[in-house]
Amino acid sequence: MPEFTYRALKGDGSVVDGSLAARDRSEAFRRLAQSGMQPFQVNESGSAAAKAAEKQKAKAPAPAVAKKTARKSGGGGAVRLTAPQVIFFTEELSDLIAAGVQLEPALRMMESRGEDGPLKETIARAREQVRDGTPLSRALAAASPSFGSLYCNLVAAGEAGGALSDILKRQVTYLTTLAELRSRVLTAMIYPAFLFVAGVGVTLLFVSFLVPRLTEMIENSGTSPPAGAKIIIAATAFLRAWWWLLLLILAGGIAGFVAAIKSPSVRPSWDRLKLGIPLFGTLQLRRFHVQFLETLSNLLGNGMALIKALELSRGGTENLFLQRQLTQATVQVADGTSLHRAMEKAEVFPQSLLDMVRVGEQTGHLTETLAKAGDRLDRDLNRSVERLSAMVQPVIMVLMAVVVGSMAYLMITVIYDTISLLRNQ
Repeated sequence: MPEFTYRALKGDGSVVDGSLAARDRSEAFRRLAQSGMQPFQVNESGSAAAKAAEKQKAKAPAPAVAKKTARKSGGGGAVRLTAPQVIFFTEELSDLIAAGVQLEPALRMMESRGEDGPLKETIARAREQVRDGTPLSRALAAASPSFGSLYCNLVAAGEAGGALSDILKRQVTYLTTLAELRSRVLTAMIYPAFLFVAGVGVTLLFVSFLVPRLTEMIENSGTSPPAGAKIIIAATAFLRAWWWLLLLILAGGIAGFVAAIKSPSVRPSWDRLKLGIPLFGTLQLRRFHVQFLETLSNLLGNGMALIKALELSRGGTENLFLQRQLTQATVQVADGTSLHRAMEKAEVFPQSLLDMVRVGEQTGHLTETLAKAGDRLDRDLNRSVERLSAMVQPVIMVLMAVVVGSMAYLMITVIYDTISLLRNQ
């Protein structure tokens, strides 16, 4: 029976070299897949293919992959995907892995079925790197920036814990919910945007045409204008003279604010402040609770140690303040503190969740308790998202109506008072 040498990716993400006896190359692939490994090089010992593989293995694999990918992408530029494409990729890969297909063959099947375009190119890039031993999380991050750090961190946790299919399914649910919320917000913004444009148009009409005529009438009459008219005239004159300076100040302020919140020293404080924003901050915190519980329960359910599972769960959020709190909780658990006490000291978890974790630790069913708590919080989160979606359109419409109505009322009142003053002269 011939001997075959192989390189394969183990479940923990490490690459292993070895050899085995098999009737043919197909049987060698099948036996390696049955043992839980993902083979990406299988060659018969002593053959020309095996010698070529040994020479290629001696070279640095990353440049070869980069060159091949660059040729396929027409220059190696970043390939961006739309939100529906990311959701489609995640859902299809999750279904194939859940059906028992190994990662590299699953990506090859997706690549062969897809039409030419950004998605097929991204799958090809990711498959090439996975075939050469790169973990899926790093392959996706290199293939397209559309797979953000949060997405890739969760994929890495799924790979390490052997729960990649479950993690991907939850990502599909999360991404779909997020896309629906964005769609509802955009739909709700159509009418308020129309009101805003109309308000800006009316304001420009007053500033450029009506207010100068009003000023000319008052000056010709020789009377003192009302207080409201004085304010409008002064504001109009200031805007017409210094509009360019105001635009520069506004642009500089926005650029400075964005740069400040991205700096490592300010970002944690800003991330903490965001959690206090009414409605949106609460939703972000609840989403963190659900993602943390689901990831941690999956990792523990697949036999991972608690400390390692906590370290990987930290990547389930992009909020630096929450990451720091989880880091401190992980350190405390490593020092012997119970999980519920460490979570309590983090001060980012509700008391009801802490009580459930304490019960889970005391009964020895922590994994099941975390999974049930995650499911319950997920249902609460979905209800909160639905309520927020229903509130978006009326709230925006009321705010815009108040702003536009206040501007119109102020200007009409000034004109009426001025006309009344001129009639009484």
